[in-house]
Amino acid sequence: MQNSSLNKKYGFSSENSKIFPLMIVVEITNVCNLECIHCPYSFISKDKNYRPRHMEMETYKKIADEVSEHPGSIFRLLCDGEPFCHPNFIDMLKYAKSKNISPINFITNGLLLDNAMARSILDSKVEVVEISLDAINKDTYDKIRKGSNFDTVMNNVHEFIKLRDSIGSKTKIFVSIIQQPESENEYDSFVDYWTPKVDKVISRPLTSIGGLVNIPRKNVPTSDNRWPCPQLWRRLFINVDGSAEFCVEDWDNKTIVGNIIDSSITEIWQGKEYTDLRELHLAGNFDAIPYCFKCQDWQARDWDYNYFHALNEVLNETS
Repeated sequence: MQNSSLNKKYGFSSENSKIFPLMIVVEITNVCNLECIHCPYSFISKDKNYRPRHMEMETYKKIADEVSEHPGSIFRLLCDGEPFCHPNFIDMLKYAKSKNISPINFITNGLLLDNAMARSILDSKVEVVEISLDAINKDTYDKIRKGSNFDTVMNNVHEFIKLRDSIGSKTKIFVSIIQQPESENEYDSFVDYWTPKVDKVISRPLTSIGGLVNIPRKNVPTSDNRWPCPQLWRRLFINVDGSAEFCVEDWDNKTIVGNIIDSSITEIWQGKEYTDLRELHLAGNFDAIPYCFKCQDWQARDWDYNYFHALNEVLNETS
């Protein structure tokens, strides 16, 4: 009975979300062109077991085909790498749009967002493009986003906005910043600079990425009572090899709950393993799930305000 009561407070937000995830997050590549200080890619990519991979088009199409059967589910291309590194990235966007999937969004570091890429993206009619910047000053940017070029990225973003506006594209543009010590003194400046220029400024708390990244304790939100993780009721994460995970922070593939090559998203989402995970979270039995028990990032997962709200706010402005 207690779980039933908690389900009303924390559980599925709609009947549709019981059937299919509100958001499907797809890792189309694990290759990146940067080594940001808050990201484990810088050392994972140097591990002897690391193998650079791009998602096969056949796997991607299988995912997109099923997502297309569930109108309204958010299709998000969020990688352990940079999506522009996938040689078929634009074809992937076009395929998803050909299946009438909406909304589609992705996140990029913007370094490869030249005019040709910008035009191809806008031609695809993707709903939301998020550009991860993390700083407004060059010195800060260079400390955080290793391997990038501040001037190139800033020019790319400004030209992208200008092109979007000049052709009357309905694509929404987000920029984002992670709250970390290196940039804490310029957060307000970041927001003030970008708010008049883009559709949304996203601020995210710094997380340890499943304990892989050391973060200062002052950057960890505090709360006395742990709540169930909203991701279990909202999102499914699909890796480059088609394996599905229940946690986006899992770079070590310890939270795998199936593989979409062998089964469907619906089967995984409604399956016993996922159902059991939700029940354990509702009961507060986090210690029964090793990966969840050691989680340092649970307080960063807020039920009240999240990326769904941000997307809905801007997409509903023109609907």
